[in-house]
Amino acid sequence: MMYKQHYVKITGILFILAMLLVACGQTPESTSQQSTDGVKSAAGTDGDSSTESTTKTVESASGSKEIPAHPERIVSINMEDILLSLEVPLVLATPIGRQDYLNEQLEAQGVAVEPINESVNFEAVVSANPDLIIANASLDAKILEQLEKIAPTITYDRRNWQESIVQVATALDIEERAEQLLQKNKDQVTEAQKLAADITKTKPTAAFLRLEEKDMRLFFSSIPSTPFPASSYVGAGYEIGFTPDALVTKLEAENPDRMNASISVELLPEIKADYLFIVSISSDGSAEALQKTKDELNEIQQLQVWKSLPAVQNGHVYVLNAKKWLIDGPIAESLKRNEMLEVLGLPASQ
Repeated sequence: MMYKQHYVKITGILFILAMLLVACGQTPESTSQQSTDGVKSAAGTDGDSSTESTTKTVESASGSKEIPAHPERIVSINMEDILLSLEVPLVLATPIGRQDYLNEQLEAQGVAVEPINESVNFEAVVSANPDLIIANASLDAKILEQLEKIAPTITYDRRNWQESIVQVATALDIEERAEQLLQKNKDQVTEAQKLAADITKTKPTAAFLRLEEKDMRLFFSSIPSTPFPASSYVGAGYEIGFTPDALVTKLEAENPDRMNASISVELLPEIKADYLFIVSISSDGSAEALQKTKDELNEIQQLQVWKSLPAVQNGHVYVLNAKKWLIDGPIAESLKRNEMLEVLGLPASQ
């Protein structure tokens, strides 16, 4: 009996030892493989969980594109206002020649500037060695095709900057910056409305007229076919508190995809606006261009039909600098509002 008890004890000890040897005998490779398999299952990747993807797929006006997850050298093709506002790592900016209102600010930040004249300077884009190109969706398809050969290219509608700034920020994982910029824009509109309250409290009507060498163009308060009501170049002016003139509203409804309409001198009497803003004839913003607009205005002012306009009779005609108005983006909108306040004799908003 005693022998049997010792035998059972010894057998139990040997069994435990055997199990320990099996566990200790497991190879590092097999342990590592089990661990890796566990990570694969949890992370859903083929590699180590600490390895982050270097690319991501985003949507833009030009379709679905694979871009760097964290671009470090971005080239802007006529999207400077939005990208500068978002503080992305720009290395090259290519504004349209007459839209150089940001050049000084860009150069101060070390961003090379190569204006678009007849076309994009592709050599400058190549020299900038971009890992991502962000372009205006209105560019010619052939230009976009060439850009795509240099670096991944995504496109957005600069006209609807409030929508596009969110899309760009989403693509670059900086959504919070876009939200802050949109809120800042709203705050500035509210402040401008308060500053102009004494003038706009009666909801005066307004019209924005651009003088051309052969005709005149009446700008609409918005572009009905676009999602944002202030998508017209002069939308910022109406946001302050002015009401579009009846002729503006009529022509806007008849041309939902346009931002202005050509009108003749014969149509001038239909402008009953309380305030009339004249956008200078040239968008280069030079003193010569502004003077040319004033000369053109002087000629029109001699016409009896002009003298009969309510805004003229009340002394509410103002000249605006087209360089500040024929542009889009959060910085541009701020410049427009402040010029409106300035010509009305009011302090600028912050």
